[in-house]
Amino acid sequence: MVSTVIRCFVFVLFSLTVRVKSQFCNGIAQYNRCSPNSACACFHLAGAIDIGVCTDEFVECSELAPCERPNNICSESNHRCIHHPRCHNLPVCYPVPSFNRQLCPLIATMNTTTASTITTTMPTTTTTQQLSILLCDFETICNDFIIDKNWGLTDGLHPQSIDHDHTLNTSSGHYLFYNPQKLPPFYDINAEIKTKDWLQLSTDRTICFRMWYYTPRLTLPFTIQLVQGDDAQLTRIIASIPGRDPTIDDWTFINVPLPPEKIKIAIRLNVSTVPLTFDDLSVDYCDEPRPSPPTNLYTCDFESSCIEDFSSLPNYPYQWLVMNASDAIKIESQAPSVDFTFGNQSGHYVFVPNSNSTKAGNVGYLALQTSFNITTNESFCLNFQYYNYGQTAAGNLNVYAQLSESSETVRKLWPPIGRQHIYTRDKWIWGIVNLPVDYYSLLFRVDTTGTNPYSFALDNISITSCDYPPSTFTDDNAGLLSFSCNFDNLTMCEMENGDRYTRPTHNFTIITGDTVPNRKLGPTRDHTSNSSTGGFIYWNRQLPFTPTDLGYIHPPKPMAVDLSMCIRFAYYIKSSIYNKNGTTLAVTVGGCLGSTLWYIYTDDSQGWQVIILPVPNVVCMESFYFTVYQKLPVEVSVALDDIAIEHCNTLSPTTTSI
Repeated sequence: MVSTVIRCFVFVLFSLTVRVKSQFCNGIAQYNRCSPNSACACFHLAGAIDIGVCTDEFVECSELAPCERPNNICSESNHRCIHHPRCHNLPVCYPVPSFNRQLCPLIATMNTTTASTITTTMPTTTTTQQLSILLCDFETICNDFIIDKNWGLTDGLHPQSIDHDHTLNTSSGHYLFYNPQKLPPFYDINAEIKTKDWLQLSTDRTICFRMWYYTPRLTLPFTIQLVQGDDAQLTRIIASIPGRDPTIDDWTFINVPLPPEKIKIAIRLNVSTVPLTFDDLSVDYCDEPRPSPPTNLYTCDFESSCIEDFSSLPNYPYQWLVMNASDAIKIESQAPSVDFTFGNQSGHYVFVPNSNSTKAGNVGYLALQTSFNITTNESFCLNFQYYNYGQTAAGNLNVYAQLSESSETVRKLWPPIGRQHIYTRDKWIWGIVNLPVDYYSLLFRVDTTGTNPYSFALDNISITSCDYPPSTFTDDNAGLLSFSCNFDNLTMCEMENGDRYTRPTHNFTIITGDTVPNRKLGPTRDHTSNSSTGGFIYWNRQLPFTPTDLGYIHPPKPMAVDLSMCIRFAYYIKSSIYNKNGTTLAVTVGGCLGSTLWYIYTDDSQGWQVIILPVPNVVCMESFYFTVYQKLPVEVSVALDDIAIEHCNTLSPTTTSI
């Protein structure tokens, strides 16, 4: 398996490079003269447009073999895969001798550049080629790419590591050279060259990213990546270059087809090794198979009946509204003055007007009521535009997947878990996330952490195919909107004893009044229905008793809490001794806030008692724990029933409330 992976990696890498030691004729028509030697002509390289090799024209067609498909590779040394329609319809392997530079020296005026075209002046013909979509040849100011401080530009007088550029093939030509600003032992260089503007590519013709690089080192890795989202948090590698191609000791060509998506292109590396040089970075049409059109699973710009697909979940303090911009700013002065779709005041978007109700811990959910089955057959991305406004940065926008198999289970999709996200304010921002495999709908949540007005608007929500490898949810991004269990189905409702930090000495188990281990201490009836057959969970403490005996149980996942929620539970305690208050029962939380919500020391609760408590005033995922201690070596019964963590207005005690 390992050897297979290595072979695949090398195959993909060298399918992206052209092995050349010869002269290149850029912008020259097929078969046109490219050298003072009249026996030389320009043969276009397979997979490229208007980029060719200038070499001997007189080779018999019978001597030419087709290139290895589908990646146009020539296994024989000193052969290049080129187009030669006079001999074959398919690309062929053409001999290029090692002394080709001396055999076919280039005409000095071959690459004359103007502001609008690249013009080639020849003794017999003149051809004109339109400029690339993006181009930086470093002979003029590079406006299409942002180049960070880790790169230098040759001055035409002092070459770096190679004695000629690629564009002009002279020592006076210009190119970039790697000049990292941090040296060992500091390796957080993160050098980058990135396209300045977004590219919105179509499926009409294939578009490729092209560049030429040179390094004498076999190991000097860099990657070409695609960046998506205004926060640049979604990236994927489309080419990994380990270093010098061992068959080439000159400029090496990289040609990478681009997907029909909205992207920026970034060349990135994080090594201090030199030398490495780049030249002729471009984005242009290329001779590759046309990309498949994207698949659109869903789209809504809030200008049509799609608004009926969304609902603001009830019982939450904040409610989402769909309005045109001109009406929205009448009730929220800092809301977007224009929508994203049309860029005017008549366009619609959805937002949370909360300037008159802002409190720390308040939230509002917008539910997309359509479910999507994301499989490994095709990857999809959620795209949306958000607008953050308010006086201070005091809140969050989160996107969750609401699992179809359990509507109370949510998994966080965006922003990414484990990193601090900074929301750009007072402008429409493109958010994007690669959707994991599962069957679910979407929830958009706005919360506030302070009292100053702070909110978000959304527009142009879509789910479209994207070229990422399939992903899956991780265990650390799951939570519950609510939890409720009366144990009458004689299951634990997935409640768990202990966690990775705390191990109980005795577990809670499911019991009924008929099966309680100690009928003298009880309870002999459950709390829900006052029945001997009703279920509850029971701390099953057994001999030998020790002072460190502990019970520890919690719901199966953390809770997505907010200010409107409470926890309710019924408890029962009865010990074999009195007036010692030796049994401790406590409710604690862990997550954003670690604290004790409630506790009691007692020997006898006098039957079932009900507690209703507000949850912590935080807006994050919190875990709730029930903990019981009994330090004395005595028999004790501790039971829990009717546990619920829900909106306070939906909870009502059936007996005693504290």
